[in-house]
Amino acid sequence: MTDAMTPDAAPPPAVPTHPPREYPQALRGPRHRWWRPLLGLAAVVACTLLLFGAMLMYALAVVIAGAVGVQLPDPSSMTDAWFVSPAGLLVTNLGLTLGIPLALVATWAQVQRAGLVSSVLGRVRWRLLLGGIGVALLLLVPLTLAGDLLLTQTGLAVDAGTGSATGAESGAGGSSGEEESGWWPLTPSSSWLALAAVMVLTTPLQAAGEEYFFRGWLSQWIGSLLRWRWLAIAVPAIVTAFLFALAHGSQSPWLFADRLVFGLIASLLVWRTGGLEIAVALHAANNLLAFSLAIAYDGLEESLLITEVLPVEGAASIIVTIITAVVLLWWARRRRPALVVPEPPATGPGWGPVAGPAAGHMAGPMAGPAAGPAGVVGPGMAAMPAYQPGSVSPGSAQPGSVESGTVESGTVESGTAQPGTAQPGTVESGTVEPAKGETT
Repeated sequence: MTDAMTPDAAPPPAVPTHPPREYPQALRGPRHRWWRPLLGLAAVVACTLLLFGAMLMYALAVVIAGAVGVQLPDPSSMTDAWFVSPAGLLVTNLGLTLGIPLALVATWAQVQRAGLVSSVLGRVRWRLLLGGIGVALLLLVPLTLAGDLLLTQTGLAVDAGTGSATGAESGAGGSSGEEESGWWPLTPSSSWLALAAVMVLTTPLQAAGEEYFFRGWLSQWIGSLLRWRWLAIAVPAIVTAFLFALAHGSQSPWLFADRLVFGLIASLLVWRTGGLEIAVALHAANNLLAFSLAIAYDGLEESLLITEVLPVEGAASIIVTIITAVVLLWWARRRRPALVVPEPPATGPGWGPVAGPAAGHMAGPMAGPAAGPAGVVGPGMAAMPAYQPGSVSPGSAQPGSVESGTVESGTVESGTAQPGTAQPGTVESGTVEPAKGETT
């Protein structure tokens, strides 16, 4: 039943919402304009120029220091041996880590919300990241060892130059002459402990830096240029995977293919988990294992400067990556990660937050007096003056007004009340008398 003084409340107006945005299109939000991607690109260019400027300033400092007899490390005189030393590995990894702040700055410049480059929730989901690294290591270690053992025992991994097996080495084992395993003994260099410390502390950051730049900012930047969903998913994945593989320098076709497939799989993981965490976990675990083996057998220089692999080795590496990624994706999806950018709560006239204990919940059009200031009404409501305590003087109560906690008798007729002329259906002496011929 509708009160005579209150018209039917109209339904709330439809508040326009932006279509759900997955990670590749996270930067294409309601505030997207054609010129906003240019801001992000300008930020990347500015940071790159700043970095090159710092490098030029250091080169100038080296020249000046040499002129006055002070020796500073000269980058032009650094050899490959320096890059595989603890200091060289530290500088290399920290240099690649700069991809993280670069991506954050560029994302902020474009949408003023830097956290979107980490995930659709605008932050790093640490449980997903740390758990993913553990799961990836549990998979990669046995798969890698099994793959190497299989290739060695079948004689498939044969060095084309020497004709010897690349995965295992044979030798006399005591007087019995039994064949030694390719995994034992370990042959680390004298600086293996310092190398291991640098690797553990900085390799995850190095992997994250590459992912933040390629699968993070660059993928989202390309996705913000594309309106159609499937194009925004496929094009960034292909482009960034190609550039990621190309950035590793000169390499054989199978090594390039291995890195290309890794980039495509990483983009798939980012899309299907709504963030960079699982891709960073796979990348970090892969590099930690590769560096660990290289340090254990004093092969860090060959590992860092590798330019070719045998076709069977490239194929084996791709298979291991695919298996690990499938299990990682299954593990991550069981945790139901957010896949789209959450939209802010709808707001509009009469739909603001309710004051008081229920603050934070949305108020409907019939919110009480505390729902908003006087004169502010919701959809479909007539403007009513705010109730002011003490504003009704004795004897001047109008029909329907409150005086001393009672409702005064009378009917409403043309906005006036006639005392003592109560009609059927009106309130008199606290009772309701039905009108003749009407259904109660």
